[in-house]
Amino acid sequence: MGASTNENAAIARTPDRGVARRQAFLQAARTVFLDQGYEAASVNDVVRLAGGSLATLYAQFGNKEGLFLAVIQDQHERIMEAMLPECVDHLPLEQGLQVIGEKFVSAILSRDSLAFFRLVVGEGRKFPESVRRYVFVGSDRVREIIIKYVKLAAPDFRGNLDDIGSHFIELLRGRHHYYALADDAYTLSDAQRTAHVREAVRFLIAGMGAR
Repeated sequence: MGASTNENAAIARTPDRGVARRQAFLQAARTVFLDQGYEAASVNDVVRLAGGSLATLYAQFGNKEGLFLAVIQDQHERIMEAMLPECVDHLPLEQGLQVIGEKFVSAILSRDSLAFFRLVVGEGRKFPESVRRYVFVGSDRVREIIIKYVKLAAPDFRGNLDDIGSHFIELLRGRHHYYALADDAYTLSDAQRTAHVREAVRFLIAGMGAR
């Protein structure tokens, strides 16, 4: 005999509740880890903030380290989504690089990104792979986009495309990323961000000898 309508509905809802509970734990853990750091953070504080039970948290993440790594992975996915531009293949070189650059700078200078950058680097000796992934993988992905785009938008360029991608990333970071990491009050207005990226783009294009 088939399951009743109510039983089917309950089965369908179970995964949704599990996903919602996981997200609640991740959100609460983000707050706790950022406020307290990894060592001082307590999973009991996470449970109090998120609701649910300690048993459920352990069932989903294993332990505090597993929870921390899940939070970092979740944040990595968030920053990647914020960092990657829409397709710019139809734009001329200067405009396309401007779009890529503004998206990247906005992402790395967001308060959330800066806070997690400090947290992950601070825990680097304990979680070296997480540091490598969080700090470098996003930039590497953007560099790949730059390389692919420059190859398309400047087909006559014969220089080292990998170097071009790396140089542009560092021009975009500039002094602003370091200042913002060191000073919570440091910000760029939209106009300042646009101007900073424009100068980086022009410097790069001049170095390429492209038009």
